[in-house]
Amino acid sequence: MNNATTTESKLGGGQAWINWLLATAYVVFVFTLQTGYAITNVSMSEDLGLSLTQVGFIGSIYTWAFALAQFTSGSIMDRLGSRWVIPMSSAVVTVGAFLFASATGPVQLTIAQVLMAVGASFGFVGAGFVGGQWFAPLKYGFMFALVQFVASLSAILGQNAIGALIQSQPWSKIIYGMAYSGLALTVVMFLVMRDPQRADLSERAWSGVKNFCNDLFEALGQCMAIRDTWINAVIGGATFGTMLSLGVIWGPRYLIAAGMEQGAAYSVSATMWLGLAVSAPLFAKWSEWQQSRKIPMFAGCLAQLIAIIVILARPEMSLNEAYFWFFIWGFMSGGSMLNFPIGADLVPVSLIGTSAAIVNAIQFIIGGIMMAVPGRVLSGTGLIARVQERVGQLEGPPTGTVGDYQWALAVIPITLFLACLLFLALSETYPKEQSKS
Repeated sequence: MNNATTTESKLGGGQAWINWLLATAYVVFVFTLQTGYAITNVSMSEDLGLSLTQVGFIGSIYTWAFALAQFTSGSIMDRLGSRWVIPMSSAVVTVGAFLFASATGPVQLTIAQVLMAVGASFGFVGAGFVGGQWFAPLKYGFMFALVQFVASLSAILGQNAIGALIQSQPWSKIIYGMAYSGLALTVVMFLVMRDPQRADLSERAWSGVKNFCNDLFEALGQCMAIRDTWINAVIGGATFGTMLSLGVIWGPRYLIAAGMEQGAAYSVSATMWLGLAVSAPLFAKWSEWQQSRKIPMFAGCLAQLIAIIVILARPEMSLNEAYFWFFIWGFMSGGSMLNFPIGADLVPVSLIGTSAAIVNAIQFIIGGIMMAVPGRVLSGTGLIARVQERVGQLEGPPTGTVGDYQWALAVIPITLFLACLLFLALSETYPKEQSKS
């Protein structure tokens, strides 16, 4: 980008906060659309005649498309900045939202999900990137956690609002409303967002598509060549990906199957996001106090494993107990925010956007698997369902009983257990310079 699109505002000043608030508002828009699927998919599947397999697939296609686009989104922002990239990505999400609201079948829903996912891949990482551009480097981890705090808080408010609206409004009308909000935000971002006036940004010059693509793949290669990049990303995928699975699709359905009233199930499920909102900055501060990335993140992963075991083992728990355990589950998933500063610790400053994108991509790839597998088990298709049938636990068509859901969601604690074992191979990355200060 040339200097005409930048501003001379000081880092950390008024323009910095304007940019960060707009980028974070974009994350709120994306998260509300994404987590709102946990509420709208029930009415949508009834109206459009979708099967459980289709519901799971449509939900998971978002995460797969998101993850694939995510691999390059960080590198694109490393090279082009956020001034035009984030508003343009918001425009793509908005188009996808309008298409989703007007869909009449699974094909249109799938295309809409792909559009929203590609645009959304610049959301969370983009807000973190803006924080890294406009604020001091030592605040990078905390600014990322602050984005997650706002996004998660918006998720619980959005789920509760959508849960209330869905009782009296068509699901498509609700999505249209969010699409118009995205349109307004997109216009404001095009008019207001800027890049900071910095030496490293002034060197950005367009050198052609070939060189640009070579730079992207070179940045990805540098990050992926580091062993701990993969270990860190897979652990993050296990902790946050399982959170996505329960929070976006299967949490409310499991509670309803266990006998909970639909509105209460939506409300309980939303507390997962409240827990994540509260814990994200707390895990960042704990990491600073402990002078460790690894210890707090392992504690969160282990506690998540315990929480999901309790949730699946006690479907008959009272409403208050359900609120408590779903909050704890979401709270402990906040440890997944430390995957981003770990990724940043492993690479040069010029590759921070790329490293964050890799972490987020793997999180959503595993999240996609966590969303799709239960749907295939419940519908009686896929390898796990065949194993279940062979041992005599599934006879005839699936009934969607709480026992079926317990079996289908068993993939979550298994994934978290394997993630706990991976910590044995993960190095501590907390900067020694900071630990001595």
